[in-house]
Amino acid sequence: MSERHQRQFARVVNFFVPGAGLIVLGAETAGVIIALLFAAAATYALAVNLLIPAEFSAMWRNLWFGVALGTWVGAQVRLGQTLKHQRVAARLAVRRSLLRETQVALQEGRLDDAWEAIARLADESPNDLMVAYRLAQVLTARGETAAATHAWERVWRLDKHHVYRSELEAVRRELDAITRDNDARDADTSAEA
Repeated sequence: MSERHQRQFARVVNFFVPGAGLIVLGAETAGVIIALLFAAAATYALAVNLLIPAEFSAMWRNLWFGVALGTWVGAQVRLGQTLKHQRVAARLAVRRSLLRETQVALQEGRLDDAWEAIARLADESPNDLMVAYRLAQVLTARGETAAATHAWERVWRLDKHHVYRSELEAVRRELDAITRDNDARDADTSAEA
């Protein structure tokens, strides 16, 4: 069963049997507890409202109905939280994998592989400091001076806690020197023409 179908199945099952959707998603403990709470509350609600209503006051009948309804609503909310948590965890796993792949490719000098890995993250995570940092490293290693300068400026803006300041300053000096050399070379070329 694909992840998408599993999530849809969990929603449907959880709608009819609160807690069962959590069990389908792997949160067995929470699912069983919610299912038991709902079963107990629903049983008491049915018993006091349908089987022996004369024995209980309206307050007790409404209370058990409210507990059963609250448990059902709680199960739906908990399922939504679990689904969100799983989506975030999956995205973070992909992020970690691509960042690791970028770092290894950079260390091994495989710049095209590093570029492919980080390019997938760069558009999705414009405010992620680590992604911006790896992108700047890749662009610098590839010799793309203008793009690298822009990328390092983004790292500078995102680095609120000054984690990369010393490296940023060194790279800035290096990129400024490369830019000056390129400008001087361009000026010499146009003077010769």
